[in-house]
Amino acid sequence: MRFLPIILAGAFAPIVGLAAPAGQDDLTKRDNLCNLSAPPETCQPDPTVTVEETALRAYNFYRAFVLDGNPRLMFSLIDSVYKQNTPGYASGPNAIWPLFCGGRVIGTEQNTDWCFDASTNMSYARYSTTDRWHWVDGCIHEHWDQGERIPAAEKCYQLPDPEAAAPEEDAP
Repeated sequence: MRFLPIILAGAFAPIVGLAAPAGQDDLTKRDNLCNLSAPPETCQPDPTVTVEETALRAYNFYRAFVLDGNPRLMFSLIDSVYKQNTPGYASGPNAIWPLFCGGRVIGTEQNTDWCFDASTNMSYARYSTTDRWHWVDGCIHEHWDQGERIPAAEKCYQLPDPEAAAPEEDAP
């Protein structure tokens, strides 16, 4: 079984996609993925994924999409259907791949916010706009970004204490 890395604020571990400090080897530098015609991997729905795991995946997606600009991790959390509810955009991960393949940071922890509402299985990211994603079987299945609002704080899933949680490693 493949485990996605759990990235919690304050518990940073080396992951693919973060820029390497000068002098580190090339293995930790982000891949240039725009030469690929499609995402290298998409999420495989799994009905055994728990609410807790989905909340952590939602946080990982927020980090990959907004804070880290990590398209490999971002698309590994999007399923092959990815229904797009924004007029003018086609559905499917391949339709949005060219927009995100290069990875770009679009916000900081100080000027963005995120939420996972377990009662609706929806996650939200607020930066210059607010996006909403519907999660099915541990994968992003659907997206909206017009007139969205992050739910009240009491509706947002509380992640474990970042200092107490240890990041998981990718398993072969």
